[in-house]
Amino acid sequence: MGSKAGWLLASAFGIVLISGSAGVVAYADALPEGFKQGELAPEPPADMIEAGKRVYFTKCVWCHGVDGAGDGPGADRLWPRPRNFNQGTFKIRHTASGELPLFDARKPIPGQNDLFETVTHGLPGSAMPSWEGILTEEQRLQVLAFVTTQLVKDRKFTDKQSETQTVLQMADLKPKPATEESKKRGSELIVEKKCIECHGVEGRGDGNAFNLKDDWGFSIQPADWHKCWNFRGSRQDPYNVKNIFRTFSTGVNGTPMPSFADSTTVDERWDIANFVNSLCERDADGNPLPIDPLTDKPKINFVVPARAVEGEISADMENEMWQKAPRRYVAMGGQITHKPRNFVNRIDDIWVRALYNETSVVYLLEWDDRTKSVAEGKLPWAPTEVNIDIKEQDPKTGEEGSIAAKQNNYAVYNDAIAIETPVKWKELPAPIKPRYLFGTNEQFPVDIVKWEADGSIRAFKGTGWDKDFEERDNYEEFLKVLKAEWKNGRWYVMIQRPLGNKKDHDYDEDTFFEMGQYIPTVFFAWDGHNGDAGRKMAVSAFYYTFLEPPIPRETYIYPFVIAGGIVILEAWVLTRRANKRKGKTL
Repeated sequence: MGSKAGWLLASAFGIVLISGSAGVVAYADALPEGFKQGELAPEPPADMIEAGKRVYFTKCVWCHGVDGAGDGPGADRLWPRPRNFNQGTFKIRHTASGELPLFDARKPIPGQNDLFETVTHGLPGSAMPSWEGILTEEQRLQVLAFVTTQLVKDRKFTDKQSETQTVLQMADLKPKPATEESKKRGSELIVEKKCIECHGVEGRGDGNAFNLKDDWGFSIQPADWHKCWNFRGSRQDPYNVKNIFRTFSTGVNGTPMPSFADSTTVDERWDIANFVNSLCERDADGNPLPIDPLTDKPKINFVVPARAVEGEISADMENEMWQKAPRRYVAMGGQITHKPRNFVNRIDDIWVRALYNETSVVYLLEWDDRTKSVAEGKLPWAPTEVNIDIKEQDPKTGEEGSIAAKQNNYAVYNDAIAIETPVKWKELPAPIKPRYLFGTNEQFPVDIVKWEADGSIRAFKGTGWDKDFEERDNYEEFLKVLKAEWKNGRWYVMIQRPLGNKKDHDYDEDTFFEMGQYIPTVFFAWDGHNGDAGRKMAVSAFYYTFLEPPIPRETYIYPFVIAGGIVILEAWVLTRRANKRKGKTL
């Protein structure tokens, strides 16, 4: 009986083992393609957690808050809001949708330590900076040890009963070549998978601009695929297609962006990633834009060249003259010097091209704006008013009344763009410069040309940041809007203005654009759905409009004349040598 009982017990144990193994195999088979089951990392040592606490309360508490709830003193002025750690919801991961990110305090290995890479590289497009160079590698690991054990309260990184690590094997997944066929299939898949419902037909994030909220009820906006440098998980490597593939595979926890791992194959996800990556802005030759390592934005060239053309300047962007005109990336920042300040700036760049002929200079301005904004009814202030009553957000701590809570609930004003140039720019004595905002004083005024989405274009004289404009009715007749179109999340505005000359215009009132000179130029932009009006706007640094001298026709003729002369001379020399060998003289 003892032997028989032992045999039955062993058989039962074997059945359990086989069943368990079969369950593991079955579970493994259920994993999304490209994922493997990983193991939870051990809890960091107590001394590391304590050291991380000191780092956190020195560097991180100001945004993320004392208890890690994303409610620090600076949080109310940030959009998107700083991460609330309490629920353990993290966006950028190599783990499956809903899972905790990878973090192991012992090994900061790229691709195997999500939180460490986030702290190291920051989250472009948000207020989360890169801490590399500020915190040592050890300090970064220490602060994460504190965050993951003390501030993540609803979950536990070491809880094997409720947490799993299903890890995307990026190291084993070779990117698919970005062929035209792959990109075409990707363009079809984003329609089939309904990506365009949020990201828009052209991928500018305009598909669902108002209704998206994160897990905490705050308004958020879909990514603009044309600005890969703003992708949260770009790891300071924006044109790397792997970053996009990872996001489509894992989703973005805490947001409406789902994982597509269960509804697409690996091959299809590479097609989608290739297509999305192809949309990001590139130079005229199709190469990625150089990225400034300090700003994680495209590098800036402060000279806006205007090409000379003969005859009338075309209003068609597809015309060869515009296609050959170089584009300039103009970085825009929120105006935070004077009230009402623009802490959340939704227009962070514009693209500028310029052409000129004998009488006029034309600027082609393009910028992404998820919403076309035109004010309903008459605005409650005159176009010349600068000191208008736009309420600035109260400087208080707490989620109620924060910028993130109010976003998309502003009064709607006109989208607008303006170009500012100093009038007597040649007479400015060093080190005086006209201020960014509307000029310095009566002695050194600025010329402001402003277009608004209601179709108006006006000319103003600015004499100071807090002084109302002087409208120049007599000058407005010389201005012309050649194009103004909002399409699929992007504005295209073409403004023509006189070059200026002393015969027809007043030197004390007008900016004179002289060929071969650098004319200081400032750009302003207003997003009407962001409550932008008056001084609440986006503003650039000083750029310089440069009218390139036209290339003389002789420049194209001389090379052919010289080449022909060389051919004739060489033929003469060779003939002379041949005759000499034959005893002849020429």
